[in-house]
Amino acid sequence: MAGYYSYSFYKIMRKHQSLKHKIAFSRNISRFTGFLCSLKLPKYLRPLVYRSFGKAYGINFEEMKHADLAFYESFNKFFTRELKEGARLVSSPQDATAISSPCDGRVLSCGEIGTADSTIDCVKGRSYRLDEFMLGVRDEQDKTVPALLKKVLDAGNKLFYMVIYLAPSDYHRFHSPAICTASYRRHIAGYLDPVKPVYVNKHKDVFKNNERVNLFGTWQSGFFFQSFVGALNVGSIKLTCDDALNTNQANPREPYLYDRVYGGARCTGPLDGYMKEGYEGEAGVSFGKGETTGWFEMGSTIVLIFEGPQDTQLHVSEGQKLRMGEEIVTTVASSKALQ
Repeated sequence: MAGYYSYSFYKIMRKHQSLKHKIAFSRNISRFTGFLCSLKLPKYLRPLVYRSFGKAYGINFEEMKHADLAFYESFNKFFTRELKEGARLVSSPQDATAISSPCDGRVLSCGEIGTADSTIDCVKGRSYRLDEFMLGVRDEQDKTVPALLKKVLDAGNKLFYMVIYLAPSDYHRFHSPAICTASYRRHIAGYLDPVKPVYVNKHKDVFKNNERVNLFGTWQSGFFFQSFVGALNVGSIKLTCDDALNTNQANPREPYLYDRVYGGARCTGPLDGYMKEGYEGEAGVSFGKGETTGWFEMGSTIVLIFEGPQDTQLHVSEGQKLRMGEEIVTTVASSKALQ
């Protein structure tokens, strides 16, 4: 009975706007797990701990840059390990009109974003409004996403999405999937519920409510968006271009949105730069295809939303296993560039 009342009290307190993220169990347990995983392990224990984990999850130790397991001082260092040169090959790294996989993982869903509902299916049967997912808030006047879609359609293009899940056994650094520019970062503080498909299928709004770091920018075909979604025990999301990023804070401030403009980009909001007339995405942080852009400390999810011409082809299907660097999107222009 005491447990029931305690849980009921917790649920009531979590609905309080100023407390919901401070007392959230998923955030606090993830922060504690992160602390434990950052502790320096005795050298003699490291091979035992890492090999046990690797055996349980099927990690390929032959791919690691540093073969000596004692090199990794903490579990986080091991988990975010680099791969040795040649372990992953980036498809057509100079082709600005094609997209490669940003990570090792599995495709949860992919497709085209239409004008009728402006939603994405993060997993089969779980749809999310585009404004809530990208911006962290609902556009009550319903102007932002329609304006984005109108600009895409006016250019004769389409808007596509792809959701990639990283399991604990996967390589956990992520790389730029295209030659692109990021002009704006929005860090949305939120919960850290599990993102395993089996959990998301049974719980609504996981991707809408979870903490995530969203990058807004452009690529050769127009709009380009990347979202790095946090999950249970993934209290830390790191970006190589952004030392100011600080995820899973103990006391996030309202309204739980942390924004940053990159490299002198002409933005006052996430979509502002792209929506301005004549904007060509020249300002911001530029990434080469396959360039390391960050890492997760434990497994999570990456969502790509990108503009492409009518002939854009998605070379993936739901449930498909991906390796970082393999080609996942092409256009007629990209195929011609390879001839």
